[in-house]
Amino acid sequence: MFSLDIYTIYFLTFLGNFFMFLMLVIFAQTTGFDGLMRHYIYGKLLQTLGGALGLFRGLVPVDFSIIMGNSLIFLGVAVEVYCIVHVGRIPLNKSIKRWRYVVAGIIAGFTLLYLAGATMGVRVFVSAMILAIYSLVAAAGLFFRSDATKLRKILALFFVALAAYQVLRALDAWPRGEHYVLFATSSSQAISFVSLYIHMLISTMAYLLVSREVIDIKLKEAATKDYLTGIYNRRQFIQLAEKLVSLMIRQQKPVTVFMIDFDYFKTINDTYGHAVGDNVLVQFSRGTEAIIRQEDLFGRYGGEEFIVFSPNTSTAETLMIGQRIREVCAISSNNNPDIPKHTVSIGTATMIPETYADLEYLIRQADQALFQAKRNGRDQIVQADIE
Repeated sequence: MFSLDIYTIYFLTFLGNFFMFLMLVIFAQTTGFDGLMRHYIYGKLLQTLGGALGLFRGLVPVDFSIIMGNSLIFLGVAVEVYCIVHVGRIPLNKSIKRWRYVVAGIIAGFTLLYLAGATMGVRVFVSAMILAIYSLVAAAGLFFRSDATKLRKILALFFVALAAYQVLRALDAWPRGEHYVLFATSSSQAISFVSLYIHMLISTMAYLLVSREVIDIKLKEAATKDYLTGIYNRRQFIQLAEKLVSLMIRQQKPVTVFMIDFDYFKTINDTYGHAVGDNVLVQFSRGTEAIIRQEDLFGRYGGEEFIVFSPNTSTAETLMIGQRIREVCAISSNNNPDIPKHTVSIGTATMIPETYADLEYLIRQADQALFQAKRNGRDQIVQADIE
């Protein structure tokens, strides 16, 4: 490997970035450009242009090649890392400004360093340390996210390894100073340029893999979560409730089903508009999620009707939970002037299940209790009388 010409390795890195750029353009055209994908492609293009200026140094003025070539590479890698760190989420405006200021400072600092007459060894040291910092930022952005997955953490370790190698490259260049030759044939130089090639591969694979993972997560959420409120949809709720019923059958513990329906919800939509009605449902869902237990299941059963499955809950506890759910409505309207006053009616059913069919039976009984609450005047809780 070390006998491979250093210039050839650099040329392959340039070609790699170029072909990655072309493949990403083709991929994006077939799957659709999102904001980050477009920026990532721009990052690859900038790195390709920067690499071309270094490749054809001599055909283009040396000063222009060094200053503009390195500036484009610094900017391109920064855009690349930015996309890897923020994939799957919308960055804040202040975060975007911070990145711009940092990259502008890096480019200005390197340019001043070159114009001040810094030796090749010093410039390579600074460039390698900048790339090392970029890699560490990518690693931190992948590893320390609140939603970091196993894939992100593994990719973060690769970026840490790349950063470590860039530090070694920097330490190799520093003591040589003006005697450092960029394309000199040596083991350290070969490894240095191979590491740049590996960085190009890993960064692209990291972005594509994490992007694909985000898409898969969103597809799974779309299949299991209600599109408006973000809580379980009816199908997923029933599937999860059946699993909990199985556990309660083995443990011989009681379960409770709450059927919840808004009172006069059509009036809210007709009076204030559907956007306000949707906001009422969203705020109610968030408030209810905050007060139920972690082991409870909460789902949208249909329209303005919601359902809660509460394992290991006695009849006495049922009334307390139901009352707290009713209070969510008052809290929402009191804390938010855009939310009109509203109430809910609740029907509950509690029993110790013996078969899977008992879940369907509980839902029917809770639904009948809900209808009774409506007939009794609404804004109340009715418990089904189950022997």
